Amino acid sequence: MVVAMDEPTPADTVHVAIDDLLTVVGRAADDLRMFHTAVSQAQIAPLPPFPRATVVLTLRIVEHLRTIEEELREVLEALGLPEPPPL
Repeated sequence: MVVAMDEPTPADTVHVAIDDLLTVVGRAADDLRMFHTAVSQAQIAPLPPFPRATVVLTLRIVEHLRTIEEELREVLEALGLPEPPPL
């Protein structure tokens, strides 16, 4: 039986996927932190007219973030790691 040396093993594939996920989550966490800081420190009063499309966009972002949170919890479960308490 001949095994190609450059073929990734299933364990290699999992490790690469987890490393990639950690990189993306780390960058996203930094971006979300910067966004939070910028918006929370902005002088927003009085509010200018807020376009309806922006309201719809903010609602869509919240839903996407909830979905991502649920999917990350699924990854934790699949890895056999304890789930962090809900915020």
